[in-house]
Amino acid sequence: MHIVLATLHVRPSAQAIPLAAGCLAATLPPEIRSATHLVDLYQDESVEELAARIIKYAPTLVGFPLYVWNHISVIELAGELKKRQPQLPVICGGPEAGAVAEKLLASGVFDAVVRGEAETIFPELVARIHQGKPLDLPGVCTPGEPESLQQDVTPPSLQDVPSPWLTGVLAPREDGVLWEVARGCPFTCDFCYDGRGNNQLRPIDEKRLEDELHLFVANGVSQIWVLDSTFNHPPERGKKLLRLLNEKAPHIHFHLEAKADFLDRESAQLLAGLSCSVQIGLQTVTPAALKRIHRTLDQGLFRQKISLLSVDGITYGFDIIYGLPGDNYEGFRNTLRFALELRPNQVDIFPLAVLPGTALHRDHADLGLEFQPQPPYEITAAPGFEGEKLRQARLLAAATDIFYNRGRAVGFFLPLAEAVDFDPCDLLDFFLHWLQQERNLSRQQIENVESWQPRDIRDLQMDFTAYLLKDKGCGHLLPAARDLIRYHYHYAETVLGPETIPAESEQLRPLDLWTTRWRLNPASRVVRFRYEIIDLLQVDEMDLRQFVNLFRPVGSTALFLRRGGEIVCESLEEDFARLLQGSDGSRSPQEIFDGSVNRQEGEEFIEFAVSEGILLPPE
Repeated sequence: MHIVLATLHVRPSAQAIPLAAGCLAATLPPEIRSATHLVDLYQDESVEELAARIIKYAPTLVGFPLYVWNHISVIELAGELKKRQPQLPVICGGPEAGAVAEKLLASGVFDAVVRGEAETIFPELVARIHQGKPLDLPGVCTPGEPESLQQDVTPPSLQDVPSPWLTGVLAPREDGVLWEVARGCPFTCDFCYDGRGNNQLRPIDEKRLEDELHLFVANGVSQIWVLDSTFNHPPERGKKLLRLLNEKAPHIHFHLEAKADFLDRESAQLLAGLSCSVQIGLQTVTPAALKRIHRTLDQGLFRQKISLLSVDGITYGFDIIYGLPGDNYEGFRNTLRFALELRPNQVDIFPLAVLPGTALHRDHADLGLEFQPQPPYEITAAPGFEGEKLRQARLLAAATDIFYNRGRAVGFFLPLAEAVDFDPCDLLDFFLHWLQQERNLSRQQIENVESWQPRDIRDLQMDFTAYLLKDKGCGHLLPAARDLIRYHYHYAETVLGPETIPAESEQLRPLDLWTTRWRLNPASRVVRFRYEIIDLLQVDEMDLRQFVNLFRPVGSTALFLRRGGEIVCESLEEDFARLLQGSDGSRSPQEIFDGSVNRQEGEEFIEFAVSEGILLPPE
């Protein structure tokens, strides 16, 4: 028997890991597991190419995890498999499958659909398919059996579910892993399917988590996405996890999702000991919308909790949804304004998706929600978001993503807005107006945010800021504003870029420091500023007008580099800056300095730069 568990990912990335398929394969007996293939597929391939990649394994069973983002494509792919091999059993499961099992069976391309978590029944399901026996198992839906659509698989005890990592089904990758630490959700938000209707939180055994984390560390994993929609509930469970991470893996970067209500000083301090980012679901500040989706928000308390993260320098972001029942366009703007005033590193904005299986889907007609009948189920109209209002929300979300998120603007966005007496949404409105009227960009070009690259956005921000400050009679602020844009761009690129690694001493001995044509390490950045870089860092504590009144544009050159998890940003002496800027592999230090620096002093500069990995020998 040859089983293929095929996962159709959005795109190649560090998060494109077949975790669900790995969890199923880990439950199989060793002799069957050894004949089970986890196949990663991507949506940039044709359905014919994808089918050929599966068929080359000569499968006797094919299974697909289904999600909102791959639902339609998987149906097409399953149809192509059935066209080529009509007798090949094809099954599916996953969060999307359970909610639309009847529609999936009606497509005629699946022999069974599993509702719920399949680990407990998967080995038996495989055996029955292999033996040609009826698939009358709890939670397994089959064509022509309407009663099979009524029951989910009973959620398994996670103490009895084998780890796909510890069994060796999945191998940790250096670029990142998905790490499941709990399943379920105790909350009852009407737009969400995480709770699966039972609102139970089921943490994974602490011993298993320790063993998995040890495995990740031993394999040099650089980042981990923690799969738990509220890792810090209950608070003590979250702190216990953070203590484990601090003890075993403080060097790994962790992506966490938290609820602001449960943050406190101790959890913030534990987070501060890690390399991490924390995403928090804000969704909306509109009271009527919060009530309708069964959420609460105390804005004052939320601000206090976020300040705990801000004080300790923790990277955090917010999620916002527009189109919720009880909300409207002005409510969405209020939410965005509230979020941006808290200086998050990222604001992720989504249109409401009316997901099958949720309370909003059940009640959509009464709520006046119109949405796409197929994935991603986004709203097309809702009270308060009809027609142009919905289009305005989508455009404002795109402007936020371009200017604030992709434009690395957290450090200068509010100072720039305050300099021209704008609130955050006013500034984004002005940016949109400029894009459309001065740059002649269409809605489609603006909303296609995936096409926008950080360097292009930086240049756009430079031009926009010049236009804005001139329009508002604040042209004298432009050099400082441009310095801020330049600083935050290069800082972010350094964070995301490669590390500058010190040289090994034996590499340097054969080379003459003074006559070798060194080159600047591409991982290091040398950047000119109008103001002293040390002074620029004071802008967080004052507005742009105060900064310009207090400091003078004396000029500076700064060096940016990353050493492990630490970012170095140093103001350079003039001669050292000249050396680094001139080291492009075409000239030696002797030629760069041309007698203006004595050899002994120059060689001291060079020896330091080379030993630190800032300068590299010729290629």
